[in-house]
Amino acid sequence: MDKVYFCRENDFKTKKVYKKLKALDLDIKIKRKGCMGECKTCKHCPFSIVNGKVIACDTAKELYKKVYKKVN
Repeated sequence: MDKVYFCRENDFKTKKVYKKLKALDLDIKIKRKGCMGECKTCKHCPFSIVNGKVIACDTAKELYKKVYKKVN
């Protein structure tokens, strides 16, 4: 099972990405957590951690596409 985590502290609309992925009801574990120790990335762009690897993008829309592709 794939694991996807989003940082609650990220201000780049990752909550929308989280909600969109959660609504798809895929067979993945998806959570929003507090600080995940990726502060340099978190400060500059939307990101998530998929199966232990950081995925960072320029926009939330791009992040959604990359995460969806990884877990689907």
